[in-house]
Amino acid sequence: GFYQNLLFGPVLKMFDFSKYYDSADYLVKIPNEANVRSGISRYYYAGFCTVRNYLVETMNESEFVMGHNIHRRICDRLIGSQDDTEAFIGEKLSDLKELRNEADYDWRLDFNHFKESISSVQRDTKLILEQIDSLKTSPPFEL
Repeated sequence: GFYQNLLFGPVLKMFDFSKYYDSADYLVKIPNEANVRSGISRYYYAGFCTVRNYLVETMNESEFVMGHNIHRRICDRLIGSQDDTEAFIGEKLSDLKELRNEADYDWRLDFNHFKESISSVQRDTKLILEQIDSLKTSPPFEL
């Protein structure tokens, strides 16, 4: 019946969180403070959710589906990796997370603080997305 379909029904296509990158690009084209702060958040989540899906789907690390301190735990997992690419992604994601927290929560920071960061946020997010694509193709299965 109904619950059987929920559990064993057709596999739904997962949302491609890298599309948040496009949304962020759209937002920051009109560079007012709300758009820039929101754009930084969308760039971060494009990277974070793509990384999380890589860990869960490619690396079979189900402890990263959700849970307490998920953002910090994912960054720590990657930073501590034996794989240089994963460690690099972890560092970049951690830096983006810090800026995203400021953009979302810190009303005391000046607009210029965020406006000056946009090009590096775009570049770092794109790097994360490209590196994750590369790892999905050739994952670093650790023994």
